[in-house]
Amino acid sequence: MENILKFRTRSLVSKDNKGLEEDLIKKSIKGDYDAFGDLIKIHKDYLYKMAFVYVKDRDKSLDILQECIYIAFKSIKKLKEPKYFKTWITRILINISIRTLEKDSKLVYLEDDNHLSNKSNKSNMEEKLDLYNAIDMLKREYRVVVIMKYFNDMTSVEISQILKIPESTIKTQLSRAKNKLKSILKEGYLDD
Repeated sequence: MENILKFRTRSLVSKDNKGLEEDLIKKSIKGDYDAFGDLIKIHKDYLYKMAFVYVKDRDKSLDILQECIYIAFKSIKKLKEPKYFKTWITRILINISIRTLEKDSKLVYLEDDNHLSNKSNKSNMEEKLDLYNAIDMLKREYRVVVIMKYFNDMTSVEISQILKIPESTIKTQLSRAKNKLKSILKEGYLDD
């Protein structure tokens, strides 16, 4: 399981490009539409994945992303510190996702991917799918911190800022989530 948890997606903004991102944020705050578009291109995959964590539906995730971009565009001038852009836009996205879930108030399950039939990748894909399904069985608060930490490569501090809860709580939730995942996967979940 440790190998599976190490599966992560890379941040689209490298440390070398942080200055470029900050320039785009400053230009966006001043009303530069093109800069805002470039900024969204940098973060759109991350935001989509975060929406998907909540609603587990591709179309709804895209709708949430679209609404998030619209709200961010309309209110970016209110952003006081460019360094908090990612935290700020993630908070917008989470609020929209929660509102969407409250409207639907029903469970949505992971869809099966059609590309699982490729035999060379089948074993690896099955492991990932088992992990995704196990993560899906976690409480929402645990599921969110696991996805943010291991799939979006965020630090406990970043997660704490976005979710507005203490870093110690994040660490506790991560620890409990990992223990629960181990339990789920050991209890024969992989043998089904």
